[in-house]
Amino acid sequence: MHTASSACSKTILAPLDTIKTVQQHVEGKSLGLFEAGRIVVGRGGVGELYAGLAVSALGSMPSVGLYFGVYSYCKRTVGSAFTRCLGSQRQDGKRPLCSDESLRTISIACSAAIGNTVASFSRVPYEVVKQNLQTGKYSSTVTAMQSMWNESGLRAFFPLGGISVQMARDIPYAIFTLLSYEFLREKWALKRSQQDPNGRWWRDMVAGGASGGLGSYLTNPMDVVKTRIQTPPVGDSTACSGSIMACANAVWEEGGPSAFLRGSVPRLLHKVPANSCFFLFYEFFKRLLRVE
Repeated sequence: MHTASSACSKTILAPLDTIKTVQQHVEGKSLGLFEAGRIVVGRGGVGELYAGLAVSALGSMPSVGLYFGVYSYCKRTVGSAFTRCLGSQRQDGKRPLCSDESLRTISIACSAAIGNTVASFSRVPYEVVKQNLQTGKYSSTVTAMQSMWNESGLRAFFPLGGISVQMARDIPYAIFTLLSYEFLREKWALKRSQQDPNGRWWRDMVAGGASGGLGSYLTNPMDVVKTRIQTPPVGDSTACSGSIMACANAVWEEGGPSAFLRGSVPRLLHKVPANSCFFLFYEFFKRLLRVE
């Protein structure tokens, strides 16, 4: 269910992800959306916009399944534990310390963080390969994997600082996105769908797109840093020495605060419809398979 939703959305919107990576990878200047697109297409035609799609789609399937599996499990167990310890179902009979609504919000944030902490480890290898293909460093997935292995062995797929920066981007993104999605789903989509069941599909899309857009924009600065650390310049495998702060300082020196917004337009153009498609398929498969 989760994996099918992710594969569908990634396949449809791959060109925007490629353009975003190129914008963030180029040092010293900011590339416009169309300028980055022309650079990518100029390497070998329109097909270059889909560089890294295979490894991205295949690699994301287990990580998304792991992420949402852990998230769903933790949301049930952590939420009920909070309610028993601090909420209306306190076993000692004392007055609740927090409302059940507040505890549910906290449990969603904690579950999103736990789920993405686990999944981030599995994301790093395919993210590194995908981004090196998108920047044009390698011509094919096989060439990329062989060359990377010959250069540095397993370390090439887990660059210095690669896991920590992946988590530094993914965990806040998951918290912002899932908190806003659960809120919109419960307070708007489900309530309106009880009155108009035929409009459920587009409400799922709006809720998913809005939450994905919010999460994407708020975490774009860390996405820029992640791209730089995981795709160092050719011949410099120790760029920024794997340090998030050193890389962030280098980006700041290049262009100040605006440098951290590089790639934000294609990232939003990618993430908003991607999350719309993902949560549409996600809710559809849930109803189809009668899963809650």
